[in-house]
Amino acid sequence: MTLEFPSQEAALRRTLEAIWQELSEELSPAGGGTLQSAELALCTASGPLRLALDSYGLPHLLVPVGREVNNLEDRRSSGVHLATRTLVVGDEAITFLDLECRRRSLAGVFTGLVADICMSLAHSNNPAEQAVPKVLEGWRALLGGQQRWTLQRLAGLYGELLVLEHLLSIDSAAADTWTGPGGAAHDFRTHRNAIEVKTTTSPQGRTIHVHGFEQLTRPPSGTLKVVWLKLATSAPGSADDIPAIAQRCLSVGEPYKIISCLERLGIYSLTAPDLQASSFSLVDQRLFEVDDSFPSITPASFPSGLVPTGICGVDYVVDLDTVRHSDYSLHQGVRQFLEA
Repeated sequence: MTLEFPSQEAALRRTLEAIWQELSEELSPAGGGTLQSAELALCTASGPLRLALDSYGLPHLLVPVGREVNNLEDRRSSGVHLATRTLVVGDEAITFLDLECRRRSLAGVFTGLVADICMSLAHSNNPAEQAVPKVLEGWRALLGGQQRWTLQRLAGLYGELLVLEHLLSIDSAAADTWTGPGGAAHDFRTHRNAIEVKTTTSPQGRTIHVHGFEQLTRPPSGTLKVVWLKLATSAPGSADDIPAIAQRCLSVGEPYKIISCLERLGIYSLTAPDLQASSFSLVDQRLFEVDDSFPSITPASFPSGLVPTGICGVDYVVDLDTVRHSDYSLHQGVRQFLEA
């Protein structure tokens, strides 16, 4: 890989994207906490850089550093985190700076950030533990800080926790299926099936906002269900809230897995005032099977089966009143999701 700045920047980005694509094709669905990685032809004093994908399919850059660099951490941006971790590559334990993309929607921005880091390391003598944080700081505005917990974000989280609560009542190990906090295309996923949760506090209409081509793309050999929930909001303490439903999930499921998901969302304490700002009551729920008749825009919508070059994303609204909903209850639907 040639790193000539700036004429080779576009070629570098394409190379990075191609490597991540190759890794995604090798990614095991049951990858656990492991990383699938590939070596780059670019070295620091401690060894070659590596690109990686985690079990959620989200990209990482691994920059080797000396073992004395063991406490470098930057979590100020909700979309990208930097931390030091030791990984076994071959038979050798290596200390890396792990730059982690935490939101799929930032994949393009993350590629640019990684390209910038690669070029900085290739054209300066600064040690990696200085160069990487410096480049990250320069990208801070694009990556964004921790998002505020608005009413709609709280409602969306409540909806996911409500589905998780139903799943845990059937299988106490079902927290493994909660993939949304990791930036996956769907909120819940087994090896075969997926669930996308859409929550609204609007008193009128049954519409959902769809973000991207993947959100309504069915798993290759399984099913996709859309769970639509309408919530009524009320004053704090007058009904159910985020801390209460999260605690119920923690008491039934595997706490460390649920806590890990909450931390990915930027929640480190259930006593935070923002999380207790509203209470919620479920007033309506519907379950939809996403089949060929369900209105959607996916790669399959195009003649070639691929999104045309130049189209980087799509956001659209689906009117659910135009779609026949399932006769199954939410609980029956999540049972099918787990058992099919």
